[in-house]
Amino acid sequence: MDRRRLTLSLAAVLAALCLYYRGDLALLPLLLLPAAAHELSHVLALRLLGRRITSFRLDAQGFVIGCTGGSALSDVLIALAGPLGGVVYALLAERAGIDWFSQSAGVSLLLSAFNLLPILPLDGGRVFSVLCAEHRGLYRAVSGVLLALLLFGGVFLAVWKKSTVPLAAALWLLFLRRDEETLVKSGEIR
Repeated sequence: MDRRRLTLSLAAVLAALCLYYRGDLALLPLLLLPAAAHELSHVLALRLLGRRITSFRLDAQGFVIGCTGGSALSDVLIALAGPLGGVVYALLAERAGIDWFSQSAGVSLLLSAFNLLPILPLDGGRVFSVLCAEHRGLYRAVSGVLLALLLFGGVFLAVWKKSTVPLAAALWLLFLRRDEETLVKSGEIR
């Protein structure tokens, strides 16, 4: 893999600028270590299953790893490796006994749980879409209902608790839902 296969989109740069100007840079390390553990777990699973990594990309969908094709079972195992790596990181960070690592462990568990939701481009969505390959209607119904619940919960929390992160996450998933079929067929790990 050469340098040309590492790309950074305008959306990722804009997201970083928003984070910077909002002044929440203290949260960045709390997010980066769990995210790195998650993505490194995908890379490790890809390598163990003999899949070749073709590219890395950071865009509106998150960190995307391009890879060669494989079986449905390997797709499921690779998708589950990310959240599993997040849980392992959380367990190790909590054992460190340092407050900062304990906070990072909590973030890692939240990100791992969120990533298991059966909505693309999340890992749980990848697994659920593979399991429902013959029943696309079931996949769309379940993920649609869950996304509606997330949007409702996000609005509720934004109005009554002044917390906009759940709403932002739900809107992000809603925005990406239009590319659902492309995500299933892309052969990329997120």
